[in-house]
Amino acid sequence: MVSKKSKVKLISYNLNNEEVCASAARLSTTQGNALEIFERAKENEKNHDLVQKVLRSGHRSVIEHAVFNFALTDVSAFVEQFFIESRLASFTVKSRRYVDFSNFGYYIPNDLEEENRHQYCKYMDALFSAYHVLLDNGIPKEDARFLLPYSFHSNFYCTLNARELIQIINEMRYGRGKGIPELQDLAAELGEQAGSVFPCISSEIDHMPSVENVSAPVATDIVKVKDRAVLIEAPDIGAVRLLNKPSDPAGILDAAYRIQNPDTSGPLKVDTLLRIGRPRELEQLSYTFMISNITLSGITHMVRHRMQSVMVPSIQGIEHSKFIIPDTIKNNAETAKLYKNVLETANQLLKEMSQNQALKKYSYYYALSGNVLDIMTTINARELNHFIKLRACNRAQWEIRNIAVDILKYVRTSFPELFQGYGPSCYVTGKCPEGSMTCGEMGNMINKFKQLSLES
Repeated sequence: MVSKKSKVKLISYNLNNEEVCASAARLSTTQGNALEIFERAKENEKNHDLVQKVLRSGHRSVIEHAVFNFALTDVSAFVEQFFIESRLASFTVKSRRYVDFSNFGYYIPNDLEEENRHQYCKYMDALFSAYHVLLDNGIPKEDARFLLPYSFHSNFYCTLNARELIQIINEMRYGRGKGIPELQDLAAELGEQAGSVFPCISSEIDHMPSVENVSAPVATDIVKVKDRAVLIEAPDIGAVRLLNKPSDPAGILDAAYRIQNPDTSGPLKVDTLLRIGRPRELEQLSYTFMISNITLSGITHMVRHRMQSVMVPSIQGIEHSKFIIPDTIKNNAETAKLYKNVLETANQLLKEMSQNQALKKYSYYYALSGNVLDIMTTINARELNHFIKLRACNRAQWEIRNIAVDILKYVRTSFPELFQGYGPSCYVTGKCPEGSMTCGEMGNMINKFKQLSLES
């Protein structure tokens, strides 16, 4: 396998970012309207010094007006996971549900000597080979991908503002990414490219942050691997528990509604909020869920919904021996045997590599897309509506669909007056948004979600 270099390329950024940020810094203390202040900022030699002065004072919101678009090419999936947990950035990632990754390759650490490189590649090649065989045997890509190791090459776009960019770079250098060569190299490229078009932030990028501004580095000297692989079947994947809910949701919604509609008389019918174009009232209701045995692939679906607070453990501490076995593989004797054999082989190789210090430190690349772990999320009722509309749909991947449906069961039991109106888009709006890719089961779906409850 030829190792490709992880790359990040600044492909676009907003014009006049220094002038815009300097204008934002002046706005609250300078005479004139916003447009006049911006016009005066054009070619003002003091812009650079002003922005830096404001940054030194701790007021970093002004640089949120500078926005960058990056293309990340042939980075490991571990890097992808690191990035997409950044809640104030936007991402578009090549889908493992629809694209065959057999020939995409994987990241190989540069410092591995010949024998260690051979052992590393033996582990990766066995998994890629089995992935390819599963596809040849008719296993859907969305299930075969569970064998893909987190070294596999990923490609994605990332759009973020300068403040969030600095935070990501600091996390790479001094926080969770400390000691990870691939992330260190990318951090250097990000800083150099962004600094070349927006010099105001160079000092912030080069300055070591205070402890409270980065996460603690994660230990990489502990590899959790059992003697045998542990396979977890579909019914036990993504088990949902409701941990916290509002004590008086109807009262909260009523109070929130009357703030924006003070002349309202009579009690609020909460289901009417679902017919409002921008129901901010729903954002006042927060629900916290524990999701157990969710796969790493499932997490990528979950964290795409930005308006939530998700607690995800580090991949460096994952229990490598716990895997999903999806029904499409389990129900076919030939593919089930292959799947189990390759996981046992991978588990044994991982045990051997965990005794080798040169390989042990790269254990985060050995994580598989089908490894499972537990997460927690807090999400408001407005984002829940969006999440369930998309993820309870028959077109959604089965793991995240089951999670969405179980979440809906819990909130319906908690507050049926509102959540009886939640469901996939066809149930909520009466029409399917999928066009030619519709499942063709709209009537059945509407009936299913009319009757959905914790007992179903």
